[in-house]
Amino acid sequence: MLGELELDGVSLREKYGCVWIFTRNRVEIDRELLWKEPYIAESFISSAKGAKMTVDTVLKDTDGNICVYSRIEMCVWDLAAKKIRRIRDVGVTSDTHTEAPEREIEFSRLKHEGLEEIDRLVVKSGDIDFIRHTNNVSYVRFIMNTYSVKELTERPVKMIEVRYAGQTHEGDELIIRKAIRDGRELFDVVLGDMTAVECEIVR
Repeated sequence: MLGELELDGVSLREKYGCVWIFTRNRVEIDRELLWKEPYIAESFISSAKGAKMTVDTVLKDTDGNICVYSRIEMCVWDLAAKKIRRIRDVGVTSDTHTEAPEREIEFSRLKHEGLEEIDRLVVKSGDIDFIRHTNNVSYVRFIMNTYSVKELTERPVKMIEVRYAGQTHEGDELIIRKAIRDGRELFDVVLGDMTAVECEIVR
């Protein structure tokens, strides 16, 4: 979708020397889609103002019921100046089409205290994105790999929210920490004294 609007990361880099940085992502899973089950995917800009844009993606079954709802919050990062720019600087204006969200999604205010180390890993080349930072999907994979298949089968993920707070690179040694609060599983991905990612999972 962003590619068709010429608002994707590659286009922004070529035109403005900027890229999109994901700041937060929340996925709510109402029902798991079955293997080979047909579904409809819809993606649209749900908000665009100031320095932030949100993109919603909805997976529906053939009856139109929502199975998965995702919201990504993103901002524009100037690669040369190393600072956030307003989205209007890269072509996201009041004329950019936005759609009302199909459900209210509120990001949590994650409070991460008393987490304990559960895993360590080194960022590999396959974890790196096109601007040579650790890919946001890799962080989710690092966290999900702390569960066993048995744990995920018996208690599947119903909601996952991730806040991206810092950057890591190939060769960095990361520590994953975890705590359980009020039935929610909290995770940090830490590099030295810096928290790169905070995550909340409900199963």
